[in-house]
Amino acid sequence: MTDLPVDDGHNNASMTPSCSVRIETGSRLHFGLLDTVDPFGGVGVMIEQPVTEIVVSPSDRFVCDHQDRTRIREIVWRVAEFARLSDFPKCHVEVKSHAPAHCGLGSGTQLSLAVAEAVCRSLSIRCDHRSIACQMAMRGQRSAVGVHGYFGGGLIFESAEEPSQLNSVRGRVELPSHWCIGLFRPSDAVKSVSGEFEKEQFANLLPAGSEARSTLIRIVNSQILKAAEEADFAAFASAVHQFNYESGKLFAAVQGGPYNGSAVTDLINELISRGANGVGQSSWGPGVFAWFESRAHAEAFSD
Repeated sequence: MTDLPVDDGHNNASMTPSCSVRIETGSRLHFGLLDTVDPFGGVGVMIEQPVTEIVVSPSDRFVCDHQDRTRIREIVWRVAEFARLSDFPKCHVEVKSHAPAHCGLGSGTQLSLAVAEAVCRSLSIRCDHRSIACQMAMRGQRSAVGVHGYFGGGLIFESAEEPSQLNSVRGRVELPSHWCIGLFRPSDAVKSVSGEFEKEQFANLLPAGSEARSTLIRIVNSQILKAAEEADFAAFASAVHQFNYESGKLFAAVQGGPYNGSAVTDLINELISRGANGVGQSSWGPGVFAWFESRAHAEAFSD
């Protein structure tokens, strides 16, 4: 997606959208953080599915009937504040589809950004990506992978050099289009990690030591990014699994190991025993991923 024109301080956007706007975005897999404290840093990738689709259209009042209407209402109000509007815009915000929540797919970030951008575009509000992410959607405070992925896609290495409102992109690579990702979830229920519970989990963690950080950064620079740029699938998958495991160890005190609980651990071990490559836990899980060199390989594995 391209940048919207930057706000020049004279925004006279109408309270009613001039047209309907549809925004469609994919999902985000997170391979892991570089540290458990600000500025965190990390690596992840955008995937085409599951899809989040938002439609904003003109209405006689603000309308949103989705289950996330409280969050969406707050985002729309922040858009109105940014544009110096005195009331909610007269628009209908529809969530046509969205990724499952609290599964490691970054669904909250993609939904929030899509709503904020769709409302901005429908009202011709001029702003940049940072304003959409930080002031309206209020995302990217811990990890910016999903934000940068939303606007630019690809495999993203997020900077961890100094605390920032939105960490910058240290490296970005477009992966070969024929590579394929399989998504899995354990059949046993796993407690989701989000909101206040997630804050409590982080509060119970010690910062990564310099040796652990150096190891993770080395894996990213010399293995993950290098293999991605060279389209070396075997090296890439191996490095992603190694990075995910090493990053997961930073969270062992609250997860019980490098993965979040026995159900996720058992699933990952099962996939590896069946010959899957690049297996790992996305974010807190329970979503698990595996990499395949092609869709044919993925389909053969699933049979």
